[in-house]
Amino acid sequence: MKDRIIQFLKENNLTSTKFADVIGVQRSSISHILSGRNKPSYDFIEKMLLSYPEIDAQWLITGKGNMFLNQPSLFKSEAETSEKVLSSPESHIQNSVNSISEIRETEKEKEITPKIHHLSDEKKIIEKVLIFYQNGTFKEFIPE
Repeated sequence: MKDRIIQFLKENNLTSTKFADVIGVQRSSISHILSGRNKPSYDFIEKMLLSYPEIDAQWLITGKGNMFLNQPSLFKSEAETSEKVLSSPESHIQNSVNSISEIRETEKEKEITPKIHHLSDEKKIIEKVLIFYQNGTFKEFIPE
């Protein structure tokens, strides 16, 4: 996510100082995230999405899709893309919730769908697991 935040800053010609002031976080928080020392918290992500409602939450969180909601995708029709263009912050939050729900459904399908493995399949190792709670908090687990 750090790289996507850096990409967003470059795309919008924002300094980390200006960005911190706009989203309402301490400048040191931005510095720590951009250096890789800390990972963005739920509150940080929420403030960023509320301050910049044109950002696609799914892109910010997972890297899938486009940076901006109204940016046409190479894989979607224009009609599908225009449905995602929303004007109010409330609509943006709902769209973010919908994006997260879609991600969860996709992950559930992956868990349920039986997979046939071939000898040529590479071994996949879990890097980290994020657990999001309904109260807006989350925990990160990194296997040893």
